[in-house]
Amino acid sequence: MDDPTVRGALGKSIAQVYTIEFQKHGLPHAHILIVLQEADKFSTSDHIDKFVHAEIPLSIENPQLHEIVTKCLMHGPCGIDNPGAPCMEAGQCKKMFPKEFRTETTMNASVYHLYRRCPSDTTFGRGREMDNRFVVPYNPYLLLKYNAHINEVCTSLRVVKYIYKGFDCANIVLSAGQVQYNEIANYIDAQYVSTPEAMWQLLGSHMHDL
Repeated sequence: MDDPTVRGALGKSIAQVYTIEFQKHGLPHAHILIVLQEADKFSTSDHIDKFVHAEIPLSIENPQLHEIVTKCLMHGPCGIDNPGAPCMEAGQCKKMFPKEFRTETTMNASVYHLYRRCPSDTTFGRGREMDNRFVVPYNPYLLLKYNAHINEVCTSLRVVKYIYKGFDCANIVLSAGQVQYNEIANYIDAQYVSTPEAMWQLLGSHMHDL
């Protein structure tokens, strides 16, 4: 794996682990945990702001970054604009979008930080006008390097559980004529394996590494 921290994109890495997962339509993605040396750990809001942004970059200053953010890092539409979106549950967005506008980043030790989102820049995408409340947090260097959806920084130990949250499951109901099954026996946890994942494993590609 190409380690961007070697060149100082996030700081000096002293340990790392990753797992590969596959979404239900087959696209692979990685969950990566990087442990930084003590001097490089995200300990203040100003330090976080140097590496993680949650605002639409100005197209004049960096047109390439602006294009990638507006294409890959805008959440939605969901809510009343799209109640059938995959992120919707009981009428609410599970990812808690749109976020609140904030003039400064606030650290949150228990989960994700509350990033700076000034009420200024807007962009038109996915059929509607969107502002900084819909931006998924990103690192500019990694975004420009890989031109893909790369997001979020979490300084909580809860991220370990997220990396090893397991494979996708599908619920299957079994029935045969008039035979009666109880609720537990009716549903079986079954691993969902897409064609890309099957090929990934048949070719011997790593699913995780330390």
